Amino acid sequence: MPMTRRDIEVHPAGSKGSGVFARRDFARGEFIFRRRHGRVVRHGEEGRLSAEEFRHLCELDRDRSVVLLPPGCYLNHACSPNAMRSGTKVFAWRRIRRGEEITIDYRLNAFDGAPWKCECGTPGCRGTVTNDFFSLSDARQASYLPYAPAFIRDEYRRRHPRSRTALRRRPAD
Repeated sequence: MPMTRRDIEVHPAGSKGSGVFARRDFARGEFIFRRRHGRVVRHGEEGRLSAEEFRHLCELDRDRSVVLLPPGCYLNHACSPNAMRSGTKVFAWRRIRRGEEITIDYRLNAFDGAPWKCECGTPGCRGTVTNDFFSLSDARQASYLPYAPAFIRDEYRRRHPRSRTALRRRPAD
């Protein structure tokens, strides 16, 4: 599904299906685009979704998920991502070069613990991902925490009551 915007484009990304690619260089921390949300579904109601909608679900909290709309629904996972999301904003986690696929770590807001095959090919990828924020290393949890949704930050505080990391403020949406 080719799709082009000023700074990004969607096109085939090999075995991963479609992906989002940079049409220009992005500096670390630079805003890339805003993800758009479609239909919100309560957990347990996913059977009402089409196969395509189900493929593009993203957890909002422990009770609800949202179907992501293009182009954000085509952001692929990477164990060592080059982008991060905060709410609906996607920004460069590190420098991204023109033509590079823009990737995020799906575990930022994941909690179901289901394992799945990873095809990211980044350094440190073990080929299987556990779909859970708390499966990440302590260091990775600490670096992602300011960008995690409230329900993940709340659970982190519950699990780590003495941690100052959990008290950092999240960037504005």
